[in-house]
Amino acid sequence: MHKLVDQLFFELQRPVTIESRDFELLAYSGHHDQTDEVRMRTILSKRASAHVFQYLHEHGWMKKIEQADGVVSIPPLPDIDLGARAVVCLKHGGKVYGYLWVQASFHDLTEEQRKRMEDVAKEAAHMLHEQMGKRYKRQEEINDLFLRFIQYRDISERDVQMEAQLLGVALPSSFVVSALYVQKNEKKDDIRQYMTFITRTTHAPTFFIEHHHPFLLIVGGTTTQRPIDVLKMMMTKLQQDFRCEMDRDVIVGIGNEYSGLQRLRDSYKEAMEVIHLKRHMDEYLPHAYGDLGIYRIIPFIYEQYKQRRYKNEALAKLKKHDEQHGTDFLHTLRAYIQHDCNIKQTAESLYIHPNTLHYRLKRMQTITNLPLHDFEQRMMLYIDLLLYKYKEDVVDEQQK
Repeated sequence: MHKLVDQLFFELQRPVTIESRDFELLAYSGHHDQTDEVRMRTILSKRASAHVFQYLHEHGWMKKIEQADGVVSIPPLPDIDLGARAVVCLKHGGKVYGYLWVQASFHDLTEEQRKRMEDVAKEAAHMLHEQMGKRYKRQEEINDLFLRFIQYRDISERDVQMEAQLLGVALPSSFVVSALYVQKNEKKDDIRQYMTFITRTTHAPTFFIEHHHPFLLIVGGTTTQRPIDVLKMMMTKLQQDFRCEMDRDVIVGIGNEYSGLQRLRDSYKEAMEVIHLKRHMDEYLPHAYGDLGIYRIIPFIYEQYKQRRYKNEALAKLKKHDEQHGTDFLHTLRAYIQHDCNIKQTAESLYIHPNTLHYRLKRMQTITNLPLHDFEQRMMLYIDLLLYKYKEDVVDEQQK
């Protein structure tokens, strides 16, 4: 690989770099004085920076490069300190293995030089297929092993340990499972590549199952960090370095942290429960299952209510009044209970005058009898209010 880039550098008299698909530096040539900051930082850190990776994906450059059959020209991009580049995607058998970058504009190269770039790219792609093909296959076997154990009962913990040993994988002693549900199909490939980038730069045992949706992450700990802390750091990187908007671009669910492989299924189910709740509750919910609080029991209560055909008659009357008269009594009632029946705090949260809130509460009491003076009754009322939103969303989804 190094001989290839050195030979191409000699022929073109332009700096040459070969990187993997997740921007790991594989080989680079010498360079002249005109090299730019991006190339220097890549050589020093052995990988392109996250903001360069994100920018090229977000602005469609990587998609253009991977879909092209030949050399792609990238103009100077001052936002990321990148000079002009001529790029060829390294593809073999339809699979993308990386990229060959030449620090030059398209028009600085002759047709013969661009053809030479394409020939070197084909040779490099074949070399990477030989080198990395076995690694990719092994990674897929590991991911399939975890997925089978998580989702099906046809494989035991002992079987997993034996197969992992044959594959040369050290299973973490403690772990946490996270699920990532991408909201839009067109964002899936970007999120997949962002997460691949993040996992490769995380110094902890991490398994990214990308051929399953939601994407799954199994994260172990280090001598200084618990698995849950490693995972939260990864999610922070996804949000900050790659500018992913949580709950809009991607919904994240994180299961509890466990020791012992037999609890892997539990952590997975908890992560998926968070995803389920976030998709059916139109409000902010924490990523971690352990932080959900009362929301954890909402699906179970819903199933109980459905079996018994239970309906809170008081809330049904308020809902009907809201629909007929354009009032917002259900939302007001929920805010009032959330703030422990504190008039001042509730009014501030609703951006209304306390007198307006007093009026609304009196109107509600004339429509139906609300047991607001008893704590346990208020709690049940609040749960039923949560269930109204949950039930409506579940029914809407089932009817689609």
